[in-house]
Amino acid sequence: MADNENDWEKWSVYILKELERLNDCYEESRKEIVKIGKDIVSLKVKSGMWGVIGGMVPICIGLLIWLARSVE
Repeated sequence: MADNENDWEKWSVYILKELERLNDCYEESRKEIVKIGKDIVSLKVKSGMWGVIGGMVPICIGLLIWLARSVE
């Protein structure tokens, strides 16, 4: 019986260490996911700004053409 108890003590220590290791991996993964989420938000803002700039180019060109024709 003493061998079984000794084996269980070894396994319980092993299981606890493994659970701690898995928890550390989980926490590290969560941090990476949060970082990726922030990067995605940043990219969405940047792409929105580039969209606004891209939309303004044809409008500005159209206004310049309209002004050039109205001056004549």
